[in-house]
Amino acid sequence: MIITCPNCHTRYKVASDALSAAGRQVQCAACAELWYATASFPTPSAPDLEPSRDELAFRADGDGFSDEEDLLDEALLSANPTAVPAHPEPASVDRAGNRARIEALARRRNGMLAKLPIVRFRRAFRVAVAVTLVAILALAVLARTEIVAAFPQLDGLYRLVGLGTNVVGLDFTDINTLRTTRDGTSVIIVNAKISNITNHVAYVPSVLVSLLDEAGRVIYEWTVTPAARNILPGDVLAIDTQLTAPPQGVTDIRLSFVEGRNGADTGTRR
Repeated sequence: MIITCPNCHTRYKVASDALSAAGRQVQCAACAELWYATASFPTPSAPDLEPSRDELAFRADGDGFSDEEDLLDEALLSANPTAVPAHPEPASVDRAGNRARIEALARRRNGMLAKLPIVRFRRAFRVAVAVTLVAILALAVLARTEIVAAFPQLDGLYRLVGLGTNVVGLDFTDINTLRTTRDGTSVIIVNAKISNITNHVAYVPSVLVSLLDEAGRVIYEWTVTPAARNILPGDVLAIDTQLTAPPQGVTDIRLSFVEGRNGADTGTRR
C-alpha cells in the first residue's frame, strides 16, 4: 500500500495492515506535515501497450521508489515515532492484574475445596497419624528401659541410634584397679561401688570381672558375689575382688552384671 504526503508529495510504502479500516493520522518524515491517511487502493486501469516513463522508472528501481524514499518508508514502519493513532488503541495487556486475578481465583477455589467433608476428613486423619507417630516415638524413648527389659533384643537398636539403656538400674562408680606383688606373685586388686540409680529397691546381680588385652579381647573372667542382693534408691554397695597371677598382656579391666551382660551396666578400668 502507498500513501502520499499532501504537502510535499513524498510517497511511503506501508504494509496493508498498517492502517485500520477507519484510517490513521500520520506525519510526514520529510516535511512534518500531519494528515489523516486511509486505506485506499487505486482503481485498476487498462494496461497500456507502451510503458510510460514512470513505469520504466518503476521497473528500473524495482519498487518504483528512490533509495531515499525507501529509507524514509523503512524508518516509518520500523520505529514509527511520528504516527499518531486517530482513535485510542487497546491498552496493553495488564499481566500483573491478570496474575493477581488468577491467584485470587485459585485462593477462592482452594478455600472452597478445603470446606469439603472429604478434604476435612483427610486433613484430620493426617494430623491424627502424625500425632500418633510422635506419641509412639516419645514413649519408645522415655520408656526404653522397660521396653528393653521386656525385649532385650531391642537394646542393640537403641544403642545404634545413640540411646543407652540400663535394664538393671545399677551403675558402677569409683572403679579402682591396683597392680601389686605379693610373695613374688603378681596380684590385681579391683575396688568399685555399685549405685542404685532408680527410685525403687533394686536387685544386685553378680558382677563379672573381665580382663582385656590391647585389642579389647577377653583374656580372663571371673564373677564376684556382692555382699547384699538388694540396694535402696540412691544407696551404694562396695565390692572388692582380686586375682593372683593374672595372665600376661592385660591392659583393661571391665565390670559388668552377669544378668545384664548386654553392656547396659558396665565399667572399664585400665
